[in-house]
Amino acid sequence: MTELADPSGHEAIEPTLDTIEEDHAIQRALCRDLEALADGLPKLPPLPEVRRLCDCVMRVGGTHLVRAELVLERLPAGRRPSDPELEMLREMHALDATHSDDLVAALWEHVGREPSAHVGQLSYMLRCFFDGCRRAIALKESWIAAARRADISPG
Repeated sequence: MTELADPSGHEAIEPTLDTIEEDHAIQRALCRDLEALADGLPKLPPLPEVRRLCDCVMRVGGTHLVRAELVLERLPAGRRPSDPELEMLREMHALDATHSDDLVAALWEHVGREPSAHVGQLSYMLRCFFDGCRRAIALKESWIAAARRADISPG
């Protein structure tokens, strides 16, 4: 089986439905943190916290999206989403990855600066990212729940 490399260079375990659900728990926490950041603008957290948030956003925009698609594509017939559904997920993930890149760049641009007229733009970018993340999580978890039900259903 294929193993995905973690951005830190460490090999990751083979992704499963369980690892995707664990990723989702991490993403939910990240979304809460980003929402709190948006609500607290124009003030930004200290540099180490911005760095942590940016690292998490990049992992979601990279590693998780690839892992989730891989796991869902590999589910047996009758348990996996249809090809059009998977294509819709890929498009959602592509948009989320773009938002993650843009958000990280914007956060770094604002670190250490006085609040500016661009605070509204940063707030919008934060909300685009965490709203998109939450929407994708809900969709994937509906598929995961259906796959798990198929495993325990007779026939």
